[in-house]
Amino acid sequence: MAEDPRYHIKVEPEDLGKYVIVVGDRGRVPRVAKYLENAEKVGDNREYLTYTGTIKGEKVSVMSTGMGAPAMAIGIEELATAGVHTVIRVGTSGAIQRHLKLGDSVIATGAVRRDGTTLQYLPPEYPAVADFELTHALVEAAKALNAPYHVGIIYSTDSYYGRLFDEESHAKYFSLMAKAGVLVVEMEVGALYVVGSIKGMRVGSVLTVREELADSGEYIQAGQAYEEGLERSIRIAVEAIRIMIERSKNL
Repeated sequence: MAEDPRYHIKVEPEDLGKYVIVVGDRGRVPRVAKYLENAEKVGDNREYLTYTGTIKGEKVSVMSTGMGAPAMAIGIEELATAGVHTVIRVGTSGAIQRHLKLGDSVIATGAVRRDGTTLQYLPPEYPAVADFELTHALVEAAKALNAPYHVGIIYSTDSYYGRLFDEESHAKYFSLMAKAGVLVVEMEVGALYVVGSIKGMRVGSVLTVREELADSGEYIQAGQAYEEGLERSIRIAVEAIRIMIERSKNL
């Protein structure tokens, strides 16, 4: 018997929208789902909690993927088997540039691939880039919501606490990324962009700054500004999908 193509996410194709918002923390799924019409839980297995509702009559889903590139890659692989064609990640990040503030939204045009998962798919020369049309919709949505936002390259890593092993090398690498204009660091966008591109999906992301870099070099973390910013980023993603749906109906 063939293996279930959605063994991990445990959702049937008819219960999924072709547009999907993915989040890391399953606790954020209801925060997104509240912006969908008639949203209901359609899947709950491991880290993958899924709700589906509608936007402008089009079925749209939101699914958690847990932390890290491996879980993201599995989720995207399995969404692809259900015919999903558009995926937006709503996530959190730590600032690399000092001008980014807690709660700011970051729309990622591409990712530095410093993870192990995507190297199992393609060599490092292959770029992890977002879909142009979807990125444009995210920018349009951010402007419409008057949200503070930034657009550019981000850095995806596998290790949240890896800097404890070699603090000096970590600092040098971050300094290099800062000089190159990389905006923030997170753990999943590289995998989303590489696997999604291979599968022919339109992929994009909007990240919220959860850790602001102070002049001292220390991080200012979370707080109310971050929570308000996360809510704005969620709304940006939902509005971007609304824009994409409207455009598809006008073709």
